[in-house]
Amino acid sequence: MEHQYIYIDSVDSTNNYAKSVKNLSGGQLTVLRAGRQTGGRGRGDHRFFSDHAGGLWASIITPISDISAHFEHNRAISLAILESLKGTAGSSAPITIKWPNDIYWGDRKITGILLENVPDNPDVMVIGFGINVNIGANDFPDYLRGAVTSVLIETGREAPQDRMLEDIVNGYRQYLNSDDQAIVHKIYSGNLYRRGHRATVGSHTGKFITVEIDGRLRLETGHGDVLCSSGTLLFNG
Repeated sequence: MEHQYIYIDSVDSTNNYAKSVKNLSGGQLTVLRAGRQTGGRGRGDHRFFSDHAGGLWASIITPISDISAHFEHNRAISLAILESLKGTAGSSAPITIKWPNDIYWGDRKITGILLENVPDNPDVMVIGFGINVNIGANDFPDYLRGAVTSVLIETGREAPQDRMLEDIVNGYRQYLNSDDQAIVHKIYSGNLYRRGHRATVGSHTGKFITVEIDGRLRLETGHGDVLCSSGTLLFNG
């Protein structure tokens, strides 16, 4: 599958722009990257700090034939970003996937991911992600300091964003098109943030056992196992 790139100096949200793109080539990935986002957003009404040139702010417009394959795209992009970050920082870097849509470095968020359907074009999905790459500690708003981090903060050096994006796109395609999604999921499960710890999702609290191959999170509670298809994962201590 081929892919094309679109670059914009500044946009409110790469996902918003991506959902407005018309005349897409059939079967082709379109990768949109912005130098800055003035209105970056995450799930729900959450805002995402991205008005800084040191971040990698991008969206992939990808063909999707079956909406039930949503999690396969989530899993593929999560692993691609994780591998790109580890390739930049070193394999021993404590980078993990926090279900359902974040990448953490240690206990701080370094990446947010947002997958959205396109109402006017059900044959494609938009996969947005923002990675804190070359952003210094003092560049983040006060309310985020301590909760987020960047490649620059953790390694003390800047990283090449263009190469990271190319690695992510190639990694995403590789994982998505793998003939053995069970193996892909095993890799994903082995990189989950705080697996085995006590956690809460919505009204359910228990031990975070795993994420199933269909994307549902499994909690072991005092009343049996519970499968959570969505929600915010919070840890209890």
